[in-house]
Amino acid sequence: MVERLPGVAPPIRRSNPGSYSDTPFVKEIASVEMPRKFSFPSIRMYEGTGDPDNHIAQYKQRMLAVAIPRDAREATMCKGFGSTLTGPALQWYINLPTKSIKSFAALSDKFVEQFASSRNLGKNSDDLYEVLQHRTIPFLSYITRFNQEKVSIPECNADTAISAFKRGLLTEGDLYKELIKYKCRTMEDVLSRSWVQVRWEEDVASRAKTYLKYDQKSSKPNRNNRDEPSHPKSTRETSNPSRGRYQHCPLPRSEEMMVSIWPDISHLAISKPELIGVLRQMGPQVKWPPKMKASEANRNPKRWCEFHSDHGHTT
Repeated sequence: MVERLPGVAPPIRRSNPGSYSDTPFVKEIASVEMPRKFSFPSIRMYEGTGDPDNHIAQYKQRMLAVAIPRDAREATMCKGFGSTLTGPALQWYINLPTKSIKSFAALSDKFVEQFASSRNLGKNSDDLYEVLQHRTIPFLSYITRFNQEKVSIPECNADTAISAFKRGLLTEGDLYKELIKYKCRTMEDVLSRSWVQVRWEEDVASRAKTYLKYDQKSSKPNRNNRDEPSHPKSTRETSNPSRGRYQHCPLPRSEEMMVSIWPDISHLAISKPELIGVLRQMGPQVKWPPKMKASEANRNPKRWCEFHSDHGHTT
C-alpha cells in the first residue's frame, strides 16, 4: 500500500543470502573465472544518456588491447561490461533476468535496444548543404564548422562534400570565384585553397590592427606641447580664434591638403574594396566612420567612396 502513495519512498527490500551470486549469464559464462591480475582498462562510465553504439564500440576496442586468454575472452567481455555502467544503466544491468544472457553479442543487443532513444541520429552527405558562411564571421569559422560536420558523417561522399562547400560560400568572395573557374577533384585540394584564403585574411586583419594602433598613438598630444607655459593672449588674438602665432605665415595649399587624420594604406598590397570586405568580416570590433552629411550639391561627383557607396570623396 505504501508503494502506491506518490512522493513516498518504497520500503527497503531485504536481500537474499545468496543474491550476491545472482548473474544474468548462463552457466557456461558464469562458471569461467576471471584471469588473475586482470584489471579493466579505463573507460568513460555510461549512465544512459549517451549513444549506446558508441559505448559498445569503445568497450570492444579497449578490451581488445588487453591480454586475455582465448578460452576466457567471451566470459570476460560479458562480466566486465557491468563495471562500465552507472546510474540508470547499471540498474538496468542488475535487473536483467537470471541466466538470460548467452553471449556478449546478446548482451550488447539488449543494451542498445534498451537505450535506443539515446542513439545519435544518422547523418548523410546532404546535411553538409546546411553549413553556410556568414558575412560577419571570419572565414576560418566556416572551415571549422564544415569539417566538424563532415567528420561526423560516416562514408561521406567526396563529390557531395565539394559541392556543398562551394554552395555555402559567399558568391562575392574570391575563393568562390576561383573554385567555380578551376574545378577541384578532391576535398584536400579545396581545403588547401581555403587555407590560402585564411592566411591572406589573417594577414590583412593583422596589418589593419597594427596600423590602427599606430595611428592612435600618433594622434595623442605631445607632452612638450602640454608643458609649455601659457601666455596671455592679446585682445586681437582672442577676438579671432582662427588666427594664431603664425597668422602672417599661412600654410601653403599643397601642404594643407596633405594633413590627414586617417592612416596611410598605400603600402598595402590589396585594393581598398578588398580591405573594406575584410574589415566587414571582422564584425563589431571595427569602428566605422559616420555616414556623409553634406548635401549632394556640395559633393565632388568625380570621387567615389566604396564604404558609403556614394560620391563626394574617395575611400
